Amino acid sequence: MKTLLTLTVLTATFLFGYHLGRSPDSPDVIGWLRETSSKAYVVGKDVVATVSEKSKSMMGSEDSSY
Repeated sequence: MKTLLTLTVLTATFLFGYHLGRSPDSPDVIGWLRETSSKAYVVGKDVVATVSEKSKSMMGSEDSSY
């Protein structure tokens, strides 16, 4: 009985969200995710490049008189 109730709630939630997602003033979640993920990729790539440049410059400035 608990499983049936859980499936009913999940189905109702999905159908309600689907209905709201098709209304004219609803946000475009898929488009937002595509745009945001591409921006996050670019920012992440820049961060990795910056960190690798800093680590290279720090290794070059180490004192090698050991």
